[in-house]
Amino acid sequence: MATYSATGINVGSFNLGESDKIVTIFTAERGLVRAVAKGARKPGSKIAGRAEPLNVNKLLLSTGRSLDIISQAEGIETFPKLRSDLVRLSYALYYAELTQHFGPGLAEENEVYFDFLRDALRRQAEQDADPAWLGLRFEFGLLDLLGYRPELTYCIICRKPLMDASLGAFHQDWGGIVCKVCMNNGQNDLAQSGDNHSPSGFTIRTAREITPLVWRHLILAADEKIPGNHLSGKTAKPSIKQSLTAARRILQGYIEHRAGKHMKSLDLVADFEDL
Repeated sequence: MATYSATGINVGSFNLGESDKIVTIFTAERGLVRAVAKGARKPGSKIAGRAEPLNVNKLLLSTGRSLDIISQAEGIETFPKLRSDLVRLSYALYYAELTQHFGPGLAEENEVYFDFLRDALRRQAEQDADPAWLGLRFEFGLLDLLGYRPELTYCIICRKPLMDASLGAFHQDWGGIVCKVCMNNGQNDLAQSGDNHSPSGFTIRTAREITPLVWRHLILAADEKIPGNHLSGKTAKPSIKQSLTAARRILQGYIEHRAGKHMKSLDLVADFEDL
């Protein structure tokens, strides 16, 4: 069998047979790879720890008929601080789930996305900025790479600049914010048509009302130059935390709409938000 080397981040796994695992890995060289880690579930196995989610490994893989096989794995990074904080770990697992789903669409950005994902895990592990803020920043970075970045500064219908007083709703189908005037026009069209869609294509189901404070969180998070250290989990006002959560849910809803599926790891994130 032909062999090749790669550096990758484990983003998922499931059991195979009595002692093996199939590991999903995002590699800098080949993008998303699924490979068998033989004996990974045996007590004392050298590869067991290296097959765990979120580990970064230098790998030697053998090409198989349907699945590659991990011949060697050298651990590079394990993010121990990340694993000691369940809130931050839940966000990291969300990153991993997004990578599994959208990884095939990043085929031309392998190296860029590998570095982006590794840096995002490092930032969560450092525990300086709010984990929810970091999650929002990650989502914007992923959407940028996929070409799905939402429009936040101009109305996606009339193209007028958005201001606090003109905000209407974030529209998932169209990938951006609709101003108040256009939203009201769309709602009137819906009422007249008596259907779920207006003649212009506007729908209520995929529109989410947005407030000025939530809008500012989205604008700030979309700007990679702003660190977000002002959002300390201990000192942020309740209103700030609530609006940050609302901003995240708007963007997560947009991502799930694009994915066509619910991200299961978000259930874990939500559990910690309610504590």
